[in-house]
Amino acid sequence: MKLNRIESILATAIFIFILIFMYSNGIHHEGRHTVFALMAYTTVIYGTFMVFTQWISPTFFQPRKIEGGIAFTLLLFFLVWLGLTTSIWVRDYHHWGEGQFVIHLKRGESLGGALLVFLLLFAYEGIKRLIRYLQQTQNTLATRIAKESLVVLGAGALIAPMLFAVSGSLAAFWVSVVPYVYVIYAMNMYWLLPLKEKRKHTFLLYIAIAIGISFVAFIPFGLFFLSVIRSDEEVYFVIWICINLIMLPLANFVYQRQRERITQLVNLKMELGQTSADLSFLRSQINPHFLFNILNTLYGTALQEDAERAATGIQKLGDMMRFMLHENNQDSILLAREIDYLRNYIDLQLLRTATTTGITVECDINDALEGTYIAPMLLIPFVENAFKHGISLQEKSWIKISLYESEGKLYFDVHNSIHRKPKSDPEGRHSGIGLENVKQRLAMLYPDRHDLVIRETTQEFFVHLTVIS
Repeated sequence: MKLNRIESILATAIFIFILIFMYSNGIHHEGRHTVFALMAYTTVIYGTFMVFTQWISPTFFQPRKIEGGIAFTLLLFFLVWLGLTTSIWVRDYHHWGEGQFVIHLKRGESLGGALLVFLLLFAYEGIKRLIRYLQQTQNTLATRIAKESLVVLGAGALIAPMLFAVSGSLAAFWVSVVPYVYVIYAMNMYWLLPLKEKRKHTFLLYIAIAIGISFVAFIPFGLFFLSVIRSDEEVYFVIWICINLIMLPLANFVYQRQRERITQLVNLKMELGQTSADLSFLRSQINPHFLFNILNTLYGTALQEDAERAATGIQKLGDMMRFMLHENNQDSILLAREIDYLRNYIDLQLLRTATTTGITVECDINDALEGTYIAPMLLIPFVENAFKHGISLQEKSWIKISLYESEGKLYFDVHNSIHRKPKSDPEGRHSGIGLENVKQRLAMLYPDRHDLVIRETTQEFFVHLTVIS
């Protein structure tokens, strides 16, 4: 819902409430002229607010229209002046009689009222525009408190003149209580409740601190209220107790709701990030170019040698495909299954390089301990990169892979030579999942539980990964 619509609904509701309150309480205690005068006074203020905020300000206080806004504002000011004068004249009609309207117009009472109304209107519009500006700036705690306090002060400034028409004491109560209520709310929301969670304070200690600080903060507001209405001191404590009985539970409720929403958003963001990383991994891992290379290798092997090696290669490839299609969708799998996939991948690559001299592949992959789990397909990217960039059929190449567990930690090392692919090589355009994707998955799945070290020279590439399982 737009702000202008909210303003109009709220102002109309307050206006109707005040009219009903005036009529029901004043008709028996005040004269009809006085009641009708106060109702007319309130109507003038309500009409001025609606015309200025719903029409003049949004329509004319824009670039190239400011002159029209000033003209209509001046016209509205004189109409308000006349309207307030009429209200005062109706109030004093039975004392002054007819023909005294000009005298009332010359008196400063209605002029001062009109000036006060427009001063509050300009302050209210300034607060709205400042809030819009703050919304465009960085959302820090200071800007959030500033926006909230401006909203509270703006609403207070809007309602105060109407309450003053009903009772000066009621207006004084409103002016003193509204700022204090927000002070209590902000103090609990942004200081005491976060401090309670950070330092693990008990609820009783939190209540004691909150009540003590709230009482000290109420002293200037309460003294202002008592000095205006000149009431008994008992009223001071009754007001303070009532405000805290309302605001402390309300602040706790709002704080807990916000904490729940933030937790849900963080979890949703992590789930979306993990899903995005997994999808990116699958798109790159199930690479048609890679599969065609493997199938071509198997086909050539079947032609040159017996069918047993080809059958073994096809079986390993099938195991890998089943792993990618089924177990990769799980959050975690047995480390033994990840190792099986890793060994199948290495064996398939060795089929391609077995007949080529000058290529050395050393694997020291220990069997996993029973009951150890890991995120699926977390290790294969490093091995894939090693075979992709570390193997050359024309130059001497080598890869060393090591994997073992010790004291609840998994240690994984990949050390390989580097042979850059030429730009014309179609495989060079396929970057696999990339190391950045692996880093992202590690950060999401093992925060503060992994250590990844990557070093690269012109001839060598080294990866060391430690994961706390």
